[in-house]
Amino acid sequence: MQLGKVNLILLNALYHLLNERSVSRAAEQMHISQSAMSKHLSKLRDLFGDPLLVRVDGQWQTTDRGQALKTQVASVLESIDSLLQQQAFEPGKCQRTIRFATSDYVSAHLLPPLLAQVFEQAPQLKIELLNWDDSTPHQLSQGAVDIGMTLPPKDSGDFHARALGEDKLVCMMRNDHPYLALSDPQASDYCRFAHASVHSGADKFSSIDKLLRAQGQSRQIQLQGISYAATLELITETPFILTLPEKIARHYHDRHPRLVITSLPLKQQAFEFSLIWHHRQHHDPAHQWFRQTLIEQLGH
Repeated sequence: MQLGKVNLILLNALYHLLNERSVSRAAEQMHISQSAMSKHLSKLRDLFGDPLLVRVDGQWQTTDRGQALKTQVASVLESIDSLLQQQAFEPGKCQRTIRFATSDYVSAHLLPPLLAQVFEQAPQLKIELLNWDDSTPHQLSQGAVDIGMTLPPKDSGDFHARALGEDKLVCMMRNDHPYLALSDPQASDYCRFAHASVHSGADKFSSIDKLLRAQGQSRQIQLQGISYAATLELITETPFILTLPEKIARHYHDRHPRLVITSLPLKQQAFEFSLIWHHRQHHDPAHQWFRQTLIEQLGH
Protein backbone atom coordinates (compact mmCIF):
# COMPACT_ATOMS: atom_id res chain seq x y z
CA MET A 1 0.00 0.00 0.00
CA GLN A 2 1.26 3.49 -0.87
CA LEU A 3 0.51 6.46 1.39
CA GLY A 4 -0.14 8.64 -1.66
CA LYS A 5 -3.28 6.61 -2.36
CA VAL A 6 -4.79 7.25 1.08
CA ASN A 7 -6.37 10.40 2.51
CA LEU A 8 -8.18 11.16 5.77
CA ILE A 9 -11.61 10.96 4.13
CA LEU A 10 -10.91 7.43 2.90
CA LEU A 11 -9.53 6.36 6.29
CA ASN A 12 -12.56 7.82 8.01
CA ALA A 13 -14.84 5.96 5.59
CA LEU A 14 -12.98 2.71 6.32
CA TYR A 15 -13.44 3.26 10.06
CA HIS A 16 -17.21 3.82 9.80
CA LEU A 17 -17.75 1.00 7.29
CA LEU A 18 -16.00 -1.54 9.50
CA ASN A 19 -17.74 -0.33 12.66
CA GLU A 20 -21.23 0.05 11.23
CA ARG A 21 -21.00 -2.91 8.80
CA SER A 22 -23.47 -0.97 6.68
CA VAL A 23 -22.93 1.35 3.73
CA SER A 24 -26.03 3.39 4.55
CA ARG A 25 -25.26 3.82 8.27
CA ALA A 26 -21.61 4.65 7.52
CA ALA A 27 -22.81 7.29 5.03
CA GLU A 28 -25.06 8.80 7.72
CA GLN A 29 -22.12 9.00 10.16
CA MET A 30 -20.07 10.95 7.60
CA HIS A 31 -23.04 13.01 6.38
CA ILE A 32 -22.58 11.92 2.77
CA SER A 33 -24.79 10.08 0.28
CA GLN A 34 -24.98 6.30 0.14
CA SER A 35 -23.63 6.31 -3.42
CA ALA A 36 -20.61 8.35 -2.30
CA MET A 37 -19.93 5.83 0.46
CA SER A 38 -20.27 2.98 -2.03
CA LYS A 39 -17.56 4.64 -4.12
CA HIS A 40 -15.34 4.89 -1.03
CA LEU A 41 -15.87 1.19 -0.35
CA SER A 42 -14.95 0.33 -3.93
CA LYS A 43 -11.71 2.33 -3.65
CA LEU A 44 -10.89 0.71 -0.31
CA ARG A 45 -11.42 -2.78 -1.73
CA ASP A 46 -9.01 -1.99 -4.57
CA LEU A 47 -6.54 -0.44 -2.16
CA PHE A 48 -6.42 -3.39 0.23
CA GLY A 49 -7.08 -6.13 -2.31
CA ASP A 50 -9.90 -7.46 -0.13
CA PRO A 51 -13.71 -7.06 -0.14
CA LEU A 52 -13.57 -5.93 3.54
CA LEU A 53 -17.37 -6.32 3.86
CA VAL A 54 -19.34 -9.30 2.50
CA ARG A 55 -22.97 -10.36 2.77
CA VAL A 56 -23.65 -13.41 4.92
CA ASP A 57 -27.28 -14.50 5.25
CA GLY A 58 -28.40 -11.05 4.07
CA GLN A 59 -26.19 -9.20 6.59
CA TRP A 60 -22.94 -7.37 6.01
CA GLN A 61 -20.01 -8.99 7.81
CA THR A 62 -16.35 -7.98 7.94
CA THR A 63 -13.77 -10.24 6.34
CA ASP A 64 -10.77 -11.41 8.33
CA ARG A 65 -8.76 -8.64 6.66
CA GLY A 66 -11.45 -6.12 7.50
CA GLN A 67 -11.56 -7.27 11.13
CA ALA A 68 -7.77 -6.86 11.43
CA LEU A 69 -7.98 -3.37 9.91
CA LYS A 70 -10.77 -2.31 12.26
CA THR A 71 -8.48 -1.95 15.28
CA GLN A 72 -5.59 -0.55 13.27
CA VAL A 73 -7.56 2.21 11.56
CA ALA A 74 -9.08 3.31 14.89
CA SER A 75 -5.58 3.69 16.35
CA VAL A 76 -4.35 5.61 13.30
CA LEU A 77 -7.28 8.05 13.42
CA GLU A 78 -6.80 8.60 17.15
CA SER A 79 -3.13 9.42 16.55
CA ILE A 80 -4.01 11.86 13.76
CA ASP A 81 -6.69 13.49 15.90
CA SER A 82 -4.20 13.90 18.74
CA LEU A 83 -1.68 15.39 16.32
CA LEU A 84 -4.15 17.94 14.99
CA GLN A 85 -5.76 18.83 18.30
CA GLN A 86 -4.00 21.64 20.15
CA GLN A 87 -3.67 20.81 23.81
CA ALA A 88 -4.79 23.43 26.31
CA PHE A 89 -1.73 25.17 27.76
CA GLU A 90 -1.27 24.74 31.50
CA PRO A 91 1.27 27.24 32.90
CA GLY A 92 1.68 25.25 36.11
CA LYS A 93 3.07 22.27 34.16
CA CYS A 94 5.27 24.22 31.73
CA GLN A 95 8.98 23.37 32.00
CA ARG A 96 10.18 25.20 28.90
CA THR A 97 13.05 27.64 28.70
CA ILE A 98 12.14 31.05 27.26
CA ARG A 99 15.08 33.10 26.00
CA PHE A 100 14.33 36.80 26.44
CA ALA A 101 16.59 39.45 24.89
CA THR A 102 16.45 43.04 26.12
CA SER A 103 18.48 45.87 27.65
CA ASP A 104 20.12 45.93 31.06
CA TYR A 105 17.63 48.58 32.18
CA VAL A 106 14.61 46.42 31.30
CA SER A 107 16.21 43.37 32.92
CA ALA A 108 17.01 45.22 36.13
CA HIS A 109 13.98 47.44 36.60
CA LEU A 110 10.99 46.47 34.45
CA LEU A 111 11.20 42.69 34.42
CA PRO A 112 11.45 41.80 38.15
CA PRO A 113 7.79 42.54 39.02
CA LEU A 114 6.65 41.13 35.67
CA LEU A 115 8.55 37.87 36.10
CA ALA A 116 7.29 37.57 39.66
CA GLN A 117 3.80 37.16 38.19
CA VAL A 118 5.07 34.78 35.52
CA PHE A 119 6.79 32.48 38.01
CA GLU A 120 3.79 32.55 40.33
CA GLN A 121 1.70 31.01 37.56
CA ALA A 122 4.45 28.87 36.00
CA PRO A 123 6.85 27.87 38.81
CA GLN A 124 8.73 25.36 36.61
CA LEU A 125 9.30 27.76 33.72
CA LYS A 126 12.92 28.73 32.99
CA ILE A 127 13.86 32.23 31.80
CA GLU A 128 17.19 32.99 30.14
CA LEU A 129 17.88 36.74 29.92
CA LEU A 130 20.12 37.90 27.08
CA ASN A 131 21.39 41.31 25.98
CA TRP A 132 19.70 42.64 22.86
CA ASP A 133 22.38 43.35 20.26
CA ASP A 134 22.76 43.56 16.49
CA SER A 135 22.64 39.78 16.13
CA THR A 136 19.35 39.35 18.01
CA PRO A 137 16.98 39.69 15.02
CA HIS A 138 18.85 36.87 13.29
CA GLN A 139 18.69 34.78 16.48
CA LEU A 140 14.93 35.37 16.66
CA SER A 141 14.65 34.17 13.06
CA GLN A 142 16.65 31.04 13.85
CA GLY A 143 14.79 30.24 17.06
CA ALA A 144 17.84 30.84 19.28
CA VAL A 145 15.93 33.69 21.00
CA ASP A 146 12.20 33.49 21.74
CA ILE A 147 11.21 37.09 22.41
CA GLY A 148 12.70 40.54 22.84
CA MET A 149 11.83 43.96 24.20
CA THR A 150 13.24 46.96 22.31
CA LEU A 151 12.37 49.15 19.33
CA PRO A 152 9.91 47.56 16.89
CA PRO A 153 11.42 46.07 13.71
CA LYS A 154 11.20 48.07 10.51
CA ASP A 155 9.66 46.70 7.32
CA SER A 156 9.80 43.03 8.27
CA GLY A 157 6.89 40.68 7.68
CA ASP A 158 8.69 37.97 9.63
CA PHE A 159 8.31 39.68 13.02
CA HIS A 160 5.38 40.64 15.21
CA ALA A 161 5.53 43.57 17.62
CA ARG A 162 3.27 44.79 20.39
CA ALA A 163 3.88 48.37 21.49
CA LEU A 164 4.28 48.77 25.25
CA GLY A 165 4.92 52.50 25.47
CA GLU A 166 6.79 55.52 24.15
CA ASP A 167 9.91 57.36 25.21
CA LYS A 168 12.18 60.13 24.02
CA LEU A 169 15.87 60.94 24.42
CA VAL A 170 17.32 63.37 26.95
CA CYS A 171 20.80 64.27 28.20
CA MET A 172 22.39 63.65 31.58
CA MET A 173 25.59 65.23 32.88
CA ARG A 174 27.23 66.54 36.04
CA ASN A 175 25.58 69.58 37.59
CA ASP A 176 28.77 71.60 37.08
CA HIS A 177 29.11 70.74 33.39
CA PRO A 178 29.87 73.88 31.26
CA TYR A 179 27.13 72.90 28.81
CA LEU A 180 24.57 73.86 31.47
CA ALA A 181 25.82 77.47 31.50
CA LEU A 182 24.60 77.97 27.92
CA SER A 183 21.29 79.85 27.78
CA ASP A 184 20.10 78.38 24.50
CA PRO A 185 22.33 75.45 23.49
CA GLN A 186 22.32 74.37 19.87
CA ALA A 187 23.40 71.21 18.09
CA SER A 188 26.86 72.67 17.59
CA ASP A 189 27.18 73.20 21.36
CA TYR A 190 25.99 69.65 22.00
CA CYS A 191 28.71 68.36 19.67
CA ARG A 192 31.42 70.59 21.10
CA PHE A 193 31.59 68.54 24.30
CA ALA A 194 32.70 64.95 24.76
CA HIS A 195 30.06 62.25 25.06
CA ALA A 196 29.45 58.91 26.73
CA SER A 197 27.24 56.26 25.15
CA VAL A 198 25.66 52.94 26.04
CA HIS A 199 25.27 50.60 23.09
CA SER A 200 22.07 48.61 23.52
CA GLY A 201 21.90 47.02 20.07
CA ALA A 202 18.79 48.96 19.01
CA ASP A 203 18.92 52.09 16.87
CA LYS A 204 17.56 54.65 19.35
CA PHE A 205 20.55 56.86 18.68
CA SER A 206 21.01 56.56 14.93
CA SER A 207 18.39 59.27 14.36
CA ILE A 208 20.50 61.69 16.41
CA ASP A 209 23.61 61.11 14.37
CA LYS A 210 21.64 61.35 11.11
CA LEU A 211 20.23 64.72 12.17
CA LEU A 212 23.66 65.91 13.19
CA ARG A 213 25.23 64.82 9.90
CA ALA A 214 22.50 66.71 8.02
CA GLN A 215 23.69 69.82 9.84
CA GLY A 216 27.34 69.05 9.19
CA GLN A 217 27.85 68.08 12.83
CA SER A 218 29.00 64.99 14.66
CA ARG A 219 29.50 64.11 18.28
CA GLN A 220 32.64 62.64 19.80
CA ILE A 221 32.05 59.48 21.85
CA GLN A 222 34.91 59.17 24.32
CA LEU A 223 33.33 56.70 26.72
CA GLN A 224 31.50 53.61 25.57
CA GLY A 225 29.64 52.08 28.52
CA ILE A 226 28.41 48.52 29.00
CA SER A 227 25.27 49.43 30.98
CA TYR A 228 23.30 52.48 32.00
CA ALA A 229 23.87 51.90 35.71
CA ALA A 230 27.66 51.68 35.32
CA THR A 231 27.90 54.55 32.84
CA LEU A 232 25.89 56.91 35.05
CA GLU A 233 28.29 56.15 37.89
CA LEU A 234 31.17 57.01 35.59
CA ILE A 235 29.78 60.34 34.37
CA THR A 236 29.37 61.56 37.95
CA GLU A 237 33.19 61.71 37.95
CA THR A 238 33.86 62.55 34.29
CA PRO A 239 32.92 65.53 32.05
CA PHE A 240 30.81 63.60 29.55
CA ILE A 241 27.27 64.07 28.25
CA LEU A 242 25.19 60.90 28.21
CA THR A 243 22.18 60.75 25.88
CA LEU A 244 19.62 58.18 26.97
CA PRO A 245 15.87 57.41 27.07
CA GLU A 246 14.00 59.70 29.46
CA LYS A 247 12.37 56.85 31.40
CA ILE A 248 15.80 55.48 32.26
CA ALA A 249 17.11 58.95 33.17
CA ARG A 250 14.16 59.61 35.50
CA HIS A 251 14.55 56.21 37.11
CA TYR A 252 18.20 56.76 38.00
CA HIS A 253 18.05 60.48 38.74
CA ASP A 254 17.29 60.25 42.47
CA ARG A 255 20.29 57.98 42.97
CA HIS A 256 22.66 60.47 41.39
CA PRO A 257 22.14 63.93 42.93
CA ARG A 258 25.20 65.27 41.11
CA LEU A 259 23.60 64.58 37.73
CA VAL A 260 21.01 66.71 35.96
CA ILE A 261 18.64 65.96 33.09
CA THR A 262 18.34 68.36 30.15
CA SER A 263 16.51 68.26 26.85
CA LEU A 264 18.21 67.20 23.65
CA PRO A 265 18.94 70.28 21.46
CA LEU A 266 17.52 68.54 18.39
CA LYS A 267 14.01 68.02 17.08
CA GLN A 268 13.11 64.40 17.66
CA GLN A 269 10.15 62.08 17.49
CA ALA A 270 9.14 59.82 20.35
CA PHE A 271 10.09 56.18 19.80
CA GLU A 272 8.11 53.09 20.77
CA PHE A 273 9.46 50.17 22.72
CA SER A 274 7.79 46.86 22.01
CA LEU A 275 7.68 43.15 22.62
CA ILE A 276 9.05 41.49 19.48
CA TRP A 277 8.83 37.88 18.33
CA HIS A 278 9.26 35.93 15.13
CA HIS A 279 6.29 34.53 13.23
CA ARG A 280 7.49 30.99 14.04
CA GLN A 281 6.43 31.61 17.67
CA HIS A 282 3.21 33.49 16.98
CA HIS A 283 0.80 30.57 17.51
CA ASP A 284 2.79 28.67 20.13
CA PRO A 285 0.53 28.30 23.24
CA ALA A 286 3.32 28.78 25.80
CA HIS A 287 4.67 31.77 23.92
CA GLN A 288 1.20 33.31 23.60
CA TRP A 289 0.63 32.94 27.33
CA PHE A 290 4.04 34.40 28.24
CA ARG A 291 3.75 37.53 26.11
CA GLN A 292 0.11 38.10 27.08
CA THR A 293 1.08 37.90 30.75
CA LEU A 294 3.77 40.56 30.23
CA ILE A 295 1.37 42.80 28.30
CA GLU A 296 -1.30 42.53 31.00
CA GLN A 297 1.17 43.31 33.78
CA LEU A 298 2.33 46.42 31.93
CA GLY A 299 -1.27 47.61 31.79
CA HIS A 300 -1.84 47.22 28.02
